[in-house]
Amino acid sequence: MFAAPSFAAGETKSADVADVAAVEVTGSRLADSIADVPAQTYVITRGEIDASGARDVQDVLARVPGINTLLNNASMAQSKGVTVRGLNSEVLLLVDGIPYMGADYGVGADLGSPFDLRSIALTDVERIEVVKGAGSAIYGSNAAGGVINVITRRSSDKSGGSITLSGGNREWFRGNIRGTVVLSNDFRVFAGYTRTQEGETKIRLADPSTGLYDKAKDYKGNDYSFGFTKGPWSFLGEVGDFKSVWDYTDVFYGGGTSENRQENKYRRFALNYADGANTGRLYYHKTEREVSDSSGVTNYEGDTFGATYNRRQEIGTLPFIFGMDFRREKAEYSNSGNPWGDNLPYENTRTEYAPYIETSIPIGEAAFDIGLRYEYWNVEDGEDAHELMPRFSLNWANKNGVLYYATAGRYFSMPSFYQMFYADAYGYWLPNPNLKPEKGWTYDIGVKDDTAKNPWSFNVFYMDMTDKINMNDSYTQYINVDEYRAWGAEGRYKWNFHENWSYTQGISYLHAEEKTGGSDWVRSNMPRWDISGILNFKKDPWSAELSAHYYGDRQLSKTASTYDDGDIFIVNASVAWKVDRTTLRLACVNLFDKEFYLNNSGYINPERRFILSATYEF
Repeated sequence: MFAAPSFAAGETKSADVADVAAVEVTGSRLADSIADVPAQTYVITRGEIDASGARDVQDVLARVPGINTLLNNASMAQSKGVTVRGLNSEVLLLVDGIPYMGADYGVGADLGSPFDLRSIALTDVERIEVVKGAGSAIYGSNAAGGVINVITRRSSDKSGGSITLSGGNREWFRGNIRGTVVLSNDFRVFAGYTRTQEGETKIRLADPSTGLYDKAKDYKGNDYSFGFTKGPWSFLGEVGDFKSVWDYTDVFYGGGTSENRQENKYRRFALNYADGANTGRLYYHKTEREVSDSSGVTNYEGDTFGATYNRRQEIGTLPFIFGMDFRREKAEYSNSGNPWGDNLPYENTRTEYAPYIETSIPIGEAAFDIGLRYEYWNVEDGEDAHELMPRFSLNWANKNGVLYYATAGRYFSMPSFYQMFYADAYGYWLPNPNLKPEKGWTYDIGVKDDTAKNPWSFNVFYMDMTDKINMNDSYTQYINVDEYRAWGAEGRYKWNFHENWSYTQGISYLHAEEKTGGSDWVRSNMPRWDISGILNFKKDPWSAELSAHYYGDRQLSKTASTYDDGDIFIVNASVAWKVDRTTLRLACVNLFDKEFYLNNSGYINPERRFILSATYEF
């Protein structure tokens, strides 16, 4: 169903991915491939993931221009999120087309991520699709900055499997085994297991005056995957747990250095049906997180049950998609052993009902695509919300396959349970169950040719947001007080200049501003320039990659910054040798061992790391 070119055009399909008919094209349910989606789109393949030397999904997403992965990326010990077009909680994460979002986040780059990318095992990922711009008319809440769809590896066409072992400095270890058993022509079962460990590494310059660093002390994770495919049916289960320990030094209040611990568990199950005209899914997600720090022991628990159905049908000469989404979320929060008094617990649920429709109307040689979604949320002990979200796109492809488009989309982002119901013991921090959703529009104009010998794309955008949620000491609760606006440009060009060589250039410019109440517009703390270059070589049995990433015109704080906010330039490299069923790979992250400060709390980029891996296929 999906045959779009990617950063590694011409790469063959991995042996570990089977027919993924149950997974729709990201960004449009009408499109036959992501090359047809009228938006700035990116695809990262399994081969690129292996070549990158990445430890997790966050590292991989750094390959996409305009996706900022700088915070908390020094170690596996801390939660991992991303920002897209300067937004973090307003970015939608899908796993195999299903929203995978928590509801226990706050605001800001360090607290505002609605997902932890560590709960998606990198060894289970087949490819990642990214669509920039508003996707709420297609997928609902949170899809303002863009949509990230992680597509997992399924069964292969024949019985077999693989074993991978990798190790490196800073006590890095990862082991993975996965396999498929073919029981009949249309019935296959598969399973996999991954163990990940990481030792001590620096994560933060806590006190510049003394040179004191906070360090991640330990990380251990287990990830299990299993499932089957039979005809139009498929099932996928993913279960895992991970534990981490790190130091945190409270320099500002003089609280000294304390040890923080975090224990996470996740479960994802999905039953899918797809016959070409009808697509249906039932899914269940559960996440548990226990954090032990200077505020005692805090527990977050989330349960999500959902169902979705859509039908593809022509009416007259027009293609249509009709569908309905149902989603029920439950969140529990508790805090104990807090020296300042335990925060108040909460346990709440909310339910989403969302019918939607898509169609494409020909206008001469062009097409006018319309997406419309109505979303209604019934919130226990809070204010119900509803919104009609349209998306319009005028697009035209010339005879050479170059696609021109202009797109406008409405987006809508529900507040989290934590933002609505968090309250401390003394009444200083108050809940706000009447928080309203964040809303706005995104406008994109672009051109792309993803099917060319040298694929390329360029896009300019503008977006604005009202009722943006923020916290302020003057209010001591989360409130709808901010506005946000951003404009910028994004582009990519892949030059296949030799049968064995290619070079991919990515570029993104972001001018983002925020406004609180009646104050003036101020610059958002996001790098304005994001420029990357990736040089690839492949001639059997050898392959290699050299990548460089530049972040420029940075600002760490709206006031005076304690840390240097100079430009960032990081180089990574890898080389691989494959003969028959065996692959050996050596990767180096941060080749020149440069240290940069990522925010005004002193968090740093990863130290230099070497990783040697071996894979055997059977």
